[in-house]
Amino acid sequence: MIRRAIKGILAGTILALFLSIPQALAQNGPKTFAFVNKQYVITAEVASAHTFIVNFINLSDFVIVIQPDEFIYKGASGRFYIGQVYEMKHKDARGEDQRYRASYLLKGHSFVGLTIVGSFHELDQIEELSIRIGAKRFYLQPLEKMNFEQLAAKINNLDLENPSATAALQDANIQERGIVKNTDGTSEWDHDWQGLIARDGVNPPKIIERPEIPITEEAKKKGTYGKVKLSGIISKNGEILYLKVVKGLKNGLNERALEGVQNSWVFLPATKNGEVVETELPSIVVEFPPPEEK
Repeated sequence: MIRRAIKGILAGTILALFLSIPQALAQNGPKTFAFVNKQYVITAEVASAHTFIVNFINLSDFVIVIQPDEFIYKGASGRFYIGQVYEMKHKDARGEDQRYRASYLLKGHSFVGLTIVGSFHELDQIEELSIRIGAKRFYLQPLEKMNFEQLAAKINNLDLENPSATAALQDANIQERGIVKNTDGTSEWDHDWQGLIARDGVNPPKIIERPEIPITEEAKKKGTYGKVKLSGIISKNGEILYLKVVKGLKNGLNERALEGVQNSWVFLPATKNGEVVETELPSIVVEFPPPEEK
């Protein structure tokens, strides 16, 4: 039963992933990564401009907590990016439908497939990718598509009921790969997160899509341009609420900015200490640039 379940989830995920990866992403460097040791088997795949699919198998006897903001990678520029939320529908304590989660409890000898959403960039040039669990970071090895598919086929045969993780990996002919690093007790160990998560544990809300908002005809005729500053509340489902103008412009640009942000921009909610939280976003800037000189 466990083998069949793993096969259904991983094989289906992998097939859907490679059919859906944008052509621009598929033509560049590796978009698939894996880590294997006697505790965990982790695979990560770029699924879109904003998402990774992560499959996590816990071979240990212990329950672990996996949080999206502990998923991190470094782009070619040296900049680090972290996950924001899991896209996972569930009901909260009040029975209300929620779209996102910020933590997942994974029991021993079990597995889960997670969709991590974030404000990701440089997906064509990922230099290193890791997941932090407790005091350790697990660095995944980049794999070419063919090698990744071969590993996935072996993972499909992994027997989670086997009490020996070593024997289970040997029976499935899966070799260990990737690197584990332990904290050295200094703040430098977490330097990748500096500036990404606030000291109070808040991973602030993100704008992941901001289509250009066209200027009004009236503003175009009268030569009005500049920035409209808005504020609002980002709900736990990523909805923009109570949107209002903080500093505006004339000739219909305030109304155009409000309408455009409300209807076309995409937000991710903030998280704090493993929980999705509703947060104020005090500065949302919409720019209406001057017309280009001919």
